[in-house]
Amino acid sequence: MDAHQISAARLISQGLVGPAPESPTGTRLSPAGAVVEHLGCVQAQALGGALASVALRSGDNPSSGLESVRAAIDAGEVVRSWTQRGTIHLTTAKDIGWILSLTGPRTMKATAKRREHFGITDAMLETAAELATDAIRERGMLTREELLEAFAPVGAGDEYGHARYLITSLCLQNLIVQAPMIAGKDDMKYVLTADWVPTPTELDAEAALHEWMRRYVLSHGPVTIDDATRWTGLPKTTVRAAVNAAVDAGEIIATKIGDIDYVQAPDLDDRLAAWESDAQDTLLLPGFDEVILGYKDRSATLDPEHEKLVVPGGNGMFKNTVISQARACGTWRRSPRKNGPRVVTDAFPGLSVDTDAVEAAAATHPAFA
Repeated sequence: MDAHQISAARLISQGLVGPAPESPTGTRLSPAGAVVEHLGCVQAQALGGALASVALRSGDNPSSGLESVRAAIDAGEVVRSWTQRGTIHLTTAKDIGWILSLTGPRTMKATAKRREHFGITDAMLETAAELATDAIRERGMLTREELLEAFAPVGAGDEYGHARYLITSLCLQNLIVQAPMIAGKDDMKYVLTADWVPTPTELDAEAALHEWMRRYVLSHGPVTIDDATRWTGLPKTTVRAAVNAAVDAGEIIATKIGDIDYVQAPDLDDRLAAWESDAQDTLLLPGFDEVILGYKDRSATLDPEHEKLVVPGGNGMFKNTVISQARACGTWRRSPRKNGPRVVTDAFPGLSVDTDAVEAAAATHPAFA
């Protein structure tokens, strides 16, 4: 593999090209659940986009893709929480516990001053935990608004930061988690993790980190240690040790592409040979898709000169991207018109977008079904 093939290889690793991913642990899951387990965690700040990202990889036909993802969430296979980097992700319900055991305490420590800024004390969090537990046990799963109503005795109020850090702190402690879907909306309710996930996978810290890095490399490779460090938000020394252990175990392999050290799945070169031509096709990716968000260095897919066009103002809000020839060539949005083309595109400077190919991609895209 050379540097020009990295993006195509990543599309194949992630399941956007070639066969749909299978469960990396051999667990009996729905196609959508297997995709989420394969990827480890799926960025889900924009939940509608996250559902589409999973559906694009699941192998389901477009008319049922999104509904299948929603069904996997409602069935208890997939949940949503603040797993890493202080951002919200989808992950498999059975794995949320050991993932948060790696990242939750670090994030709680990192956000201590923000909680202090909003007047949230440890005693307040303990009371909020009791209130949430009592409310959910009494009333069942709650919307965000209903959960905040339950926090009224601690003065949750309407201030965004205050409410946000009360909720996220209880999620980081794995007391509550988001599941299932709210009918008719791209939103989820809150449940007690212990009730929703009665048989979680139990892993100690070393085994948990090993498993997380194994999945990340298999599903995102080729990747660097810096990519893995950025994705997890964990210390580089810790990440490197886990990756090296997976290499020593033969689960992943180390390779050099150009002058850079990467790790990847042992069979990725063979799959690249089989599917590279398909990776040249046009894809319409949601704004927070792992193809863009899953790496510290995105340059294999997105030219650094174009990053500001995908994240205007650097505000953390990513636009949808058009991928062609395994490279981002522009952004896209749904057309507001009832007739004519379904998609409006904005090509990057000096590049062009094949509008016919875009419309063909939209015809089989779950977001347009």
